[in-house]
Amino acid sequence: MTNNDVFKKLLQLTGLSLKQELTIEIFELGGINATSSKIKGWRTSLDNPRSSRMPDFVLSGFINGLFVYRDLKQKEGVRVFNF
Repeated sequence: MTNNDVFKKLLQLTGLSLKQELTIEIFELGGINATSSKIKGWRTSLDNPRSSRMPDFVLSGFINGLFVYRDLKQKEGVRVFNF
């Protein structure tokens, strides 16, 4: 499984696949500058010529951003990512 596959599954799991602006914000919380076009390439399977390989540090930053976002929302009394 590639980083692109993991990223796509995380977007689906969290519901972020439909929330582009929030996804960009989460990347920023993880210290990653992401654009809509970069995200589109990263969420595409590597067998597609329009894909972009997602580096390890980008996936790590996204996951870190998810934790930061969750913690910020919990301080506000909002529960997110309730599985």
